Amino acid sequence: MPALDPKKLFDLLAIAEHGSYTHAAAARGVSQPALSNSVALLERMIGVKVLERNRRGAELTDFGRLLASHAAALHSVLARASEEVELKKRGMEGSLAIGASPVACIDIVPDALSRLKKTTPNIAIRIDERPDDELIKALRFGEIDFMIGPTGLTTDPPDVEREVLLKDGFQIIMRRKHRLARCKPMALSELRDVQWVMPNPQSTIWHQIEALFAAENEPWPMNCITTNSITALKSLVTRGDFVSIASGKLVRPERDAGHLVCIALRKSNFVREISIRRRRGAILTPVAQKFLAVVRAR
Repeated sequence: MPALDPKKLFDLLAIAEHGSYTHAAAARGVSQPALSNSVALLERMIGVKVLERNRRGAELTDFGRLLASHAAALHSVLARASEEVELKKRGMEGSLAIGASPVACIDIVPDALSRLKKTTPNIAIRIDERPDDELIKALRFGEIDFMIGPTGLTTDPPDVEREVLLKDGFQIIMRRKHRLARCKPMALSELRDVQWVMPNPQSTIWHQIEALFAAENEPWPMNCITTNSITALKSLVTRGDFVSIASGKLVRPERDAGHLVCIALRKSNFVREISIRRRRGAILTPVAQKFLAVVRAR
């Protein structure tokens, strides 16, 4: 089969995004017949249907969704390439886009970028802190160069490779004046009557904490606050009688300042990996290569 025409893929992506030939044609600045012809030629080239017309407009087939996904990734890569060219014109060495979890934003990413900036000052850097599923998608689409954070309980997509940077454990966290703050290592069974605040169920850490409860055969606390904000979680624990489970690394600033205490989990042998992920087989830019070397040398 001959190489696919990027223009036809972008035409398909426009239809996928707008849901109809009419709106997609307007967005692409072409006539509707021209857009229809582009899709027809694409289907003829690959020998399968990519779109099905219906009363609501146009719906992607499984093949269409596959190609639209690749088109979106290609669009992101080309946008990054255009950005790199503009930076070169302005005398910059390039750009770096990093997706990071909250725990990676405490010291791993800041420390690495501080060292990188000393040797390569003329670079544009962007740090995205978003849910893990969004960061994986951004990584696969080429919107970010690396993703740094905890390894989840599920496997990564086949086009993503990971490298372990360090290992991290969980601890019980509470404010210094909490009635249990002077306790030695505790089991979850001793915390059935506390007020819990937990991360949101869409996060990797929620699933890991859930696994801790399951390992001790303890019921998940139903009467608890959940939040997708690490700032809110730490503030609730610091300012009230709430208890949570978190990475010791994540709350180190508050612990060092005397606002929080960390208590070991007596029965937990669970250790999670903090990894750096990148697209498998992707050619790294010189700036990305330098960042990877700095992170590995930490």
